[in-house]
Amino acid sequence: MKNITQKKAVGGGTGIPPVLRGVFHSFAKLAERTAEGRPLLRGLRIANDPGAERFVAAHAGSYVEFVLAIPGECAPPLGEVECRRMDTAGATEVSTIARFRFNEGGIITESSVPEFSGQRIDLAPTSWSVVAAVLWLNLHTQA
Repeated sequence: MKNITQKKAVGGGTGIPPVLRGVFHSFAKLAERTAEGRPLLRGLRIANDPGAERFVAAHAGSYVEFVLAIPGECAPPLGEVECRRMDTAGATEVSTIARFRFNEGGIITESSVPEFSGQRIDLAPTSWSVVAAVLWLNLHTQA
């Protein structure tokens, strides 16, 4: 019998508040539907990891991991989503393509893509914009 190792859940043990998890899961669900009716993103696939606070977006042969984390001691707590390039074997790069922080209301308070500040990630137009922008950055920053 094969031994299967599981990735440790990013949210496990770090104390990510349920409200922030809920907002992130709403964002992930909206991201799954993001390609509907958008010809530029035909072929977009989203894979959720049920054991961790992350999902992977695949489009045009490139893969990006979206991971939820808590950025240190924040009061009130903020969720931080880090977006990293992945290879086809599932190895994730250390450097981020993009990142953004959001509060319990789902509002982006800080972002490496300034246009997203003040937007709500749990709304369809913003989730589409975030996923599309990160995929675009990934395609245009590959060596």
